[in-house]
Amino acid sequence: MELNQVYVKTAKGQEEIQSRTYKLPFNLRKLLIMVDGHSTTGEIIERLTALGHTALLGNMIPAFVELEAGEFIAFCTSPTSQTAPASNAAGGALSAASLAEQATAPPFNLDKAKNFTRSILLSTLDPSAGQQIERIEATATAEELRTELDAVHEMLPKVLSKRQAEQVWKHLEPIMQPLTENARSTASASPKIAPVTSPAVPQFNLDKAKHLIRFTLLGAMGPSAERRIERVEAAATPEALRAELEAIYIMLPKVLSKRQAEQVWKQFEPIMLSILLPPT
Repeated sequence: MELNQVYVKTAKGQEEIQSRTYKLPFNLRKLLIMVDGHSTTGEIIERLTALGHTALLGNMIPAFVELEAGEFIAFCTSPTSQTAPASNAAGGALSAASLAEQATAPPFNLDKAKNFTRSILLSTLDPSAGQQIERIEATATAEELRTELDAVHEMLPKVLSKRQAEQVWKHLEPIMQPLTENARSTASASPKIAPVTSPAVPQFNLDKAKHLIRFTLLGAMGPSAERRIERVEAAATPEALRAELEAIYIMLPKVLSKRQAEQVWKQFEPIMLSILLPPT
């Protein structure tokens, strides 16, 4: 296999990314995630190397061959599309309507996603998250971030209790959806892989968001929340409000019981997501 070859994910590859249906080994998932329909195999290897995945270097070429043999990727003759014209999980070809819907999907904000991920990991793992955060900060594309988030998903149960790992991933999981190519078309073909645990992302309204935060903090903390509310009220942009919400996320477990903190944050989570993700 030559290093200038370009591969594209098939519908089977898309299904594996979203639902882990075929339970590919972690090294194969990393490569599958990075396949984007325009990067050559050599460029993908360089990116993974830059991100620190040197342990995979000796196995990357055989891994590409294995993914192609398993029909997760296909050779791309015109590197413009991100999905091979293969059948979807239901056995039919991807419809023109599905492809048109994908083409009009809103852009993904990489910087906001990285900032949000960093805040969640710092508040959960503290200094032990340093190495993982460095790898996330080094990502330059959505595919690279998707690879690192996949690694976080694998790592969490090893360093946290099962319940804690699930709670942390629940915060990070909504970020994954806009990174998955053909999310809507594949989800419509395979209902079982729909992100049912992801909270809805409403249209963002700064004034309404600040009002909800003020009301919730007063109800949970009483007068002791006044200083924090003043900072929230002073936020003039969604990004400034997001910074205050990140500070609140870290503060809540220090002033409330674990259960109370979780309940309060549950009220704020849709606000954070509506800032982080573009409206659909």
